[in-house]
Amino acid sequence: MRRVSSKRKQKSTAAHKTAGAKAHKPAVVASMARRGPAGRFYVVGLGASAGGLEALRSFFAAVPAKSGAAFVVVQHLAPAYRSRMVELLATHTTVPVSQIEDGVTIQPDHVYVIPPGKWVKIFRGRLFLSDPEKRAPILPIDYFFRSLAEDRGELAIGIALSGTGSDATLGVRAIKEAGGTVMVQDEGSAKFSAMPDSAGATGLADYVLPPAEMARELLLFIRHPLVAHAKDAAFKVGETTMQKIVSLIHEQTGIDFTSYKQSTVARRIQRRIGIAQLANPEEYLEFLEQSPQEAAMLGRDLLINVTRFFRDGEVFDVLRGEILPTLFKRAATRKALRIWVPACATGEEAYSIAMLVQELVTARGEKWDVKIFATDVDKGSIEYAGRGLYPKSIAADVGPELLARFFVQESGALRICPEIRKQVVFARHNILRDPPFTKVDLISCRNLLIYLRADSQRRVMALFHFALRPGGYLLLGTSEAIGDRDNIFETVNAKMRIFQKRGDSSVQIESAIGGVATAAGSLDRGRGSASRERVPRARNGTKKIWETISARLMAEFGTTCLVLNERYEILHSFGQPQRFLTVHPGRASLNVLKLVPRALSLALSGALRRAAKAQQTVGYSRIPLPGRGRGRTIDLKVEPLAAELDQPRAMLVFLQEPQAARAGAKSRHFNPSSESLRRIAELEAELERAKEKLQATTEDEETTRQELQAANEELLAGNEELQSSNEELESVNEELTTLNTEYQQKISELIVSNNDLENVLRTSDVATIFLDAALCVRRFTPAVIGIIPLRPHDVGRPLANFAHSLIAAIAEDLPRVAAGGEAIVKTVETVHGVWHLVRITSYRREGASDCGLVVTILDVSELRRAESNSEGQTLRQVRPPGLPVSARKES
Repeated sequence: MRRVSSKRKQKSTAAHKTAGAKAHKPAVVASMARRGPAGRFYVVGLGASAGGLEALRSFFAAVPAKSGAAFVVVQHLAPAYRSRMVELLATHTTVPVSQIEDGVTIQPDHVYVIPPGKWVKIFRGRLFLSDPEKRAPILPIDYFFRSLAEDRGELAIGIALSGTGSDATLGVRAIKEAGGTVMVQDEGSAKFSAMPDSAGATGLADYVLPPAEMARELLLFIRHPLVAHAKDAAFKVGETTMQKIVSLIHEQTGIDFTSYKQSTVARRIQRRIGIAQLANPEEYLEFLEQSPQEAAMLGRDLLINVTRFFRDGEVFDVLRGEILPTLFKRAATRKALRIWVPACATGEEAYSIAMLVQELVTARGEKWDVKIFATDVDKGSIEYAGRGLYPKSIAADVGPELLARFFVQESGALRICPEIRKQVVFARHNILRDPPFTKVDLISCRNLLIYLRADSQRRVMALFHFALRPGGYLLLGTSEAIGDRDNIFETVNAKMRIFQKRGDSSVQIESAIGGVATAAGSLDRGRGSASRERVPRARNGTKKIWETISARLMAEFGTTCLVLNERYEILHSFGQPQRFLTVHPGRASLNVLKLVPRALSLALSGALRRAAKAQQTVGYSRIPLPGRGRGRTIDLKVEPLAAELDQPRAMLVFLQEPQAARAGAKSRHFNPSSESLRRIAELEAELERAKEKLQATTEDEETTRQELQAANEELLAGNEELQSSNEELESVNEELTTLNTEYQQKISELIVSNNDLENVLRTSDVATIFLDAALCVRRFTPAVIGIIPLRPHDVGRPLANFAHSLIAAIAEDLPRVAAGGEAIVKTVETVHGVWHLVRITSYRREGASDCGLVVTILDVSELRRAESNSEGQTLRQVRPPGLPVSARKES
């Protein structure tokens, strides 16, 4: 038995060899029930397309008459196509096969086949037919599988057989979500593997097998005691066994399921025991210890990574019409939105929200910074979502307008467009262990809380409250609620499970989180530790620089000195920097131009720029400073510090009172007006250059944009035409393949029938001539040659052209019968003493008008002679004595 894991090409076994031996223990087999309780039976949906006839025949040939399950066969068939699937399957199975009639109640031990041009769904145990939607793609298998999941739940089994396209992919997700079982035909036995490959690529298949083996494993599964009587008694797993199983899953997947409800974990274990054909949880634990792949499969079953685009459409209608417009209105000043989608699975919901947001952004005609954080604990799901490549069958959930706008065709699939992809950030994240995101406007977490224990649910709700902005919205699944957290969340829409964070509420977040830090705090601490690690490495490299600085300070006799880096940030200070530096309210900065007085900032900025450009000392004298007393001035000197090749450059800034200046110092008198004018001129020149460069860049960009837009429009038009043609060709190809398979079967039957007929005609002594509508010879039996000298090359010649007494005798009768007359039987004497009984009848055709004649010739000469002899004997017995025979005849 093979099964698919997170990668497509796995050839892993669902039942390890050792477990396989256990699966056939006499105790287990003896306790197997023939079928489940009355009214509770499995419904098996089989989806097939091109090449599916052989797979279906092979499957049903291995299904006994009394399996206890019902089977529904769904195919891709054109409305005008006359399917012979019922007759073809009936010859290969002992199970009754019938075509579905609208409203029929499904029964176990029956096979139901979909009629051409119809879709079928199951509702409360009855099958209902409908016409397919004209705008929808050809996805009858997905349509039925979804209804099967909703109606039968854990009693639903979906099987994807040979076919093209991606139909059945979304359907198996729905079945898996409902707790059902999924089987996929393996690549080696499938004539066309695209459809089963697409279903198997979801990683949700429990079995990947050839059809015949699939039927046998299916029967073993549904007859397993723990499966057949799943609802009769509560299935229990011992605490120690449960802890060991959870520990094995954690070792294999890195995910701790301790916070999951015990009933949820037990139910999944029960199902996996049935698939592995084991007897109890203890044997399954032994199997897990030997098979890491089975531990991974159990972990995947527990994650239930199934979702779809715009799931529960009413919820997204409320988001589009009410919630998102409100968020846009509130965030109008900052023009930014932050949305978090925990447990995002394969990303469909995150992308759905992103499409709604982008529609609103486009409608407003504004530029917004939208970030959607989509997280999940499963690495495989995050990687799948990050690729943004989905099967064409998503067209059943995504409207045609959204498909055309936000998806592009790629390799027979649909890829999310870059415009949406760049808004969504996917990351692996454990909501119970990792820090939450903060300042979030909307959280969409659907169908996660129902699997968690009560204490874990409270913890997650506290995290959500902490992560949301005041007034932010929380969207939960239709089966979830906030519980006793109504003091911190206000209900906005009870039916759609939409809640809003109360602005005046408070919660003991630290006790709920249990010491978990926020994502921002975690990042800050990371930076701090990194900085501390860099400090020891930097000390050795800057030791020589500090020695040089100290020497210079000694020469300046205690002048206040600042050491700056290339970004004018203060690295070190000497003397009395507090006399010149002031820390302003707001975000802290070490940029010296923001810390010195405004009057000094202009001179310092000019000196730093000139010194860096010329790589020489620049000084200003008599710079006026604000403060006590009039005429307070200061002298300024900026000196570039020569650095080694592997060291960053630095600048020395000397600030000193005029009277303390050294006599030998060379500096210019600072003139604020001239410096301002010079600075303004430099800035204007720089601005003009920037404008010219920007203008040229803008013109080039506009030209390129127009060319790209024109090319994109042409490509979109061509792509839509090709997509439409491709879908039609795929549909026609599937129908032709199905038709060809059935015709091949019919030809085989006709060959057998023709051989039978040839042998009958060859071995019979009845001379028979078959004539066409023009009364030309079409066929004749070997016995004819003894009466009329016909040869094989005479086929196609008119019968009337042959010179023979028998043909001349019936020449007038042939046209009369061919025109619709009654059959003619007559006796003809061809030569003296040779009599033939000739029967002329029409050539009958089933379902069509008569065309041609059948002439049957029997030699009755012996019969005639016998009759003549009988008549002569009678006459001799009745004549008078002495009267000659001739006299009696004369009389």
